[in-house]
Amino acid sequence: MTGLAGKSRTFVDTVLLHPLLLEVADEWFTDICSDYQLNIAHLLLRDPGADRQLLHRDEDVWVHLQQLVAGQDRHPEVQLAVLSALSDFTADNGATVLVPGSHLWERDRQPAEHEIVPAVMPSGSAVIYRGSVLHGGGANHSAQPRRGIHHSYVVGWLRTEESGLLAVPPAVARTLPRRAQELVGYGCHDAIDQLGGYLGVLDLRNPADLLASGELEQT
Repeated sequence: MTGLAGKSRTFVDTVLLHPLLLEVADEWFTDICSDYQLNIAHLLLRDPGADRQLLHRDEDVWVHLQQLVAGQDRHPEVQLAVLSALSDFTADNGATVLVPGSHLWERDRQPAEHEIVPAVMPSGSAVIYRGSVLHGGGANHSAQPRRGIHHSYVVGWLRTEESGLLAVPPAVARTLPRRAQELVGYGCHDAIDQLGGYLGVLDLRNPADLLASGELEQT
């Protein structure tokens, strides 16, 4: 199930706006953008018999970022991902597997099996990882499905995987807290004090302000 921010107020209040997650994200993105945004939010189900997912880096969706820095020092970490367990994650039922330290590897290095670690955790827990870490859904050898929520934050100057403005239309966005509105795409990336500019404006104004005033309905 995709577009969780527009479908579940519980997700918004208890996951997207979780104080600890926002505290980590605030620190994570402080030096590389004026503000960050929700990249994608979806519910994932690993049914019994599911094979292990191909190991990948979430940041590779922005393939041009990799191409721009090819042969140079790595680009800044632009993404922070969170996987929240809605059921117990075990090595047997398809817990997400990660490769610690792989964010420092050469792009073509593949992990040995002993370097791949399952994110074993009880329901209600979460694992946080950077977009440059190799990971994937684990194989489910159990008789029960494994459920989790994946969402990620990304710098405010990159296009997101999921269109927040379509996933959370104005009528829904208006009911959300201001910070949630900003995260799902109704905020403005203001880099004026860094000799940059505004990104995401409407009529040269912050869309969140237009939501608050009711003017967005009339646009």
